Amino acid sequence: MKTKQILMAGALALSMVLSGGMLTGCSNSSNTKDTKTSEVTKKKEVKSIGQKTKDSKSLKITNSTGKKITVFETKSSTEESFSDNLLEDGDAVKNKEERTLYYTVKENDKLDVKVGLQDQDKSFVFKDVDTTDVKKVDISLKDDKVSLDVTKKDGSTATLTPSEDSAKTEEEKKDEQEVKQEEKKEEKKEETAKADSSNKSNTSESKKNNTASTTNTSSNKNNTSSSSKPNNSSNNSGTSKPSNNSSSNSNSSKPAEHTHNWVAQYKTVNVPEKGHNEQVLVQAAYDEQVPITEMKAYSICSTCGADITGNTSAHVKNHVMIGDDKGGYYTEWRETVVGYNTVHHDAVYETRYVVDSPATTKQELTGYKCSSCGKTKAN
Repeated sequence: MKTKQILMAGALALSMVLSGGMLTGCSNSSNTKDTKTSEVTKKKEVKSIGQKTKDSKSLKITNSTGKKITVFETKSSTEESFSDNLLEDGDAVKNKEERTLYYTVKENDKLDVKVGLQDQDKSFVFKDVDTTDVKKVDISLKDDKVSLDVTKKDGSTATLTPSEDSAKTEEEKKDEQEVKQEEKKEEKKEETAKADSSNKSNTSESKKNNTASTTNTSSNKNNTSSSSKPNNSSNNSGTSKPSNNSSSNSNSSKPAEHTHNWVAQYKTVNVPEKGHNEQVLVQAAYDEQVPITEMKAYSICSTCGADITGNTSAHVKNHVMIGDDKGGYYTEWRETVVGYNTVHHDAVYETRYVVDSPATTKQELTGYKCSSCGKTKAN
């Protein structure tokens, strides 16, 4: 009776252990599946630029500039100003990162895009980007200028370059505005000077006309009072009028306008070396056969030194039959290869820097300067 109770208790304990193990296994399996599902979900998540709305359109954007994109703004082609930066503070599109751009344009309008890179005070503007048949856009950096490499839905490609003034720094734009303001001031001064000269000329002409009128009045009085001098008075009056007219013409003549002789101005710009890192194969992958050894016993003939393992009796008997005095054999332990293990060795790479274009210099047009008066104007 006691034996049966003991057996029943043991069976009950064993069933509890087994059921607990099954529950643990199920729990672990469930947790593993949940973890894998969450990892897959994370991998599928792709960051976006801009807000998705019911009216917005979308486009795949990839950063291939080698730098982080810190400024990304859009607007409809008929709008005057760009939106605020679509990238939040601290956010940047990393190199080789792909994002979905959400944008909204007016009906029959095209898209304008502004792109800025990290540690650069330049921004690049692309106007009238037609996105109707575009599949994706790859943002690249070529010759210090950002370009848009567009892949269309039919598989064809096109490269869009920025507008001419978009790559200018804020300082360069301020300088241009200051030069334009100076030019306007100079033009206003010239117009004011011309107006003053014209007013003075008119005033002088008026005074001369008044003087001529007074002279004529005096001449008429002289003619009335004395009839013996009509010709002289008439002659004097006649000769004074041409003199006044020539003086008026001399004062009213305009000064010759200055013609600018514009000379191009250049500055030397250092172009840094460009290159990239490459993974270079040092040792290809290979499999190595590593021998497996064991110590084994071998039978060695005492007379001739031959290995007679497994054939000791017949070999010793043969020596006896031919009359050899010595007979017998001894045991010798030797390390023997009994098999091989295959050991795989991965390929070995090292990083090497490759120069794409060496450092050089170039002449960059900065503006124009008049060789006569020293006045400058922007490019």
